[in-house]
Amino acid sequence: MTQLNTSKSSAGCRSNRMYREDGDWFFKTREGDTVGPFQEELEASTQLEIYIRLISSGLLATEEGLR
Repeated sequence: MTQLNTSKSSAGCRSNRMYREDGDWFFKTREGDTVGPFQEELEASTQLEIYIRLISSGLLATEEGLR
């Protein structure tokens, strides 16, 4: 089973991407896109982690990668 990196530097950077607006949760990507809404903070956090893993593995193309 894979463990998540829960170091303060990693978690702090990612948590700064999440925000709440009008009762819903969103996160911002490094590319500047907004993803959401999510009803719960945990759901937004989970989806952010999935997004980061997909980008890191190359399974999800970014605009930068398409140029």
